[in-house]
Amino acid sequence: MVRGSVCAASAMTMVGNSVAVMGVLRDFPVFAGQAFRFALAAVLLLVVLRVRAASLPKAPVTPRHWVRIVVLSALGMVGFNLAVVAAEQDTDPALVGVIVGCAPVVIALVTPLMARTAPSSRIVLAGIIVTGGAALAQGLGSSSSTQGLLFSACALAGEVAFALAAAPILGDLGALRVSTYACVAAIPLCLVGVLVTGQFRLPEPGQLLALLWLGVVVTACAYVLWFTAVGDIGPERAGLFTGLVPIAAVAATALLGTGSPTWAHVLGSAVVLTGLLVGLTTAERRAVDPAEAAAQVPRT
Repeated sequence: MVRGSVCAASAMTMVGNSVAVMGVLRDFPVFAGQAFRFALAAVLLLVVLRVRAASLPKAPVTPRHWVRIVVLSALGMVGFNLAVVAAEQDTDPALVGVIVGCAPVVIALVTPLMARTAPSSRIVLAGIIVTGGAALAQGLGSSSSTQGLLFSACALAGEVAFALAAAPILGDLGALRVSTYACVAAIPLCLVGVLVTGQFRLPEPGQLLALLWLGVVVTACAYVLWFTAVGDIGPERAGLFTGLVPIAAVAATALLGTGSPTWAHVLGSAVVLTGLLVGLTTAERRAVDPAEAAAQVPRT
């Protein structure tokens, strides 16, 4: 539980910090930027995979694994980023963030349903608290359009797919292999987008640094940490940590001097942390064997 929680918190903090550099890429072609980002991450992860090959799971990658990896890449990675960019063109970014921030609740409901079990009321409650705290921290926004709301919903679906598509195969392949193969699978998807749109140019120095940050930290490092968390504590609890993204974004802008926290940010952070405590302290009762219980009765 501890390792998974630390990994999830670290991954979402890295994602939140990326907000500070995303403005530099506002005018850079989306597909070209994503292709560069995932290609860089894939190269780094392939090197690490080669070095650590002896200590990793040896399970072969089956067609079933590849289907989930492609779905993960198409929806949770490429699709998610495209949907966010498209949504923010017609809708206040804060409102987009709030809609995507509903992921903890959706994951808490969908995960058990896929396993044909009842959702945990405690996890659902924690997801609602985390979502409310994230919304409070970043605000609700002031403008929207039907198209923007639709793209926001698509981004939410991509965020959910990012956790649920990977969860069943992490036990076979491990977080490092899933992250590596997902980045590799995302490259041709992005290149097709470059060919279709015809938009490509070399990045300027500032844009290159931003792409390096996204590729190395937000993709290569954060993905491995995130999938490690999903494998350790499950998608339901890992999903709660997405509420840290807006908090990390505010903290990053404050450290860089490009923004300053408000009381709403502080209160929202406290609410998110409360939700995390609620979700991560679920008591699991173990059935007591009658013979064991009898043996524990004090002798007089």
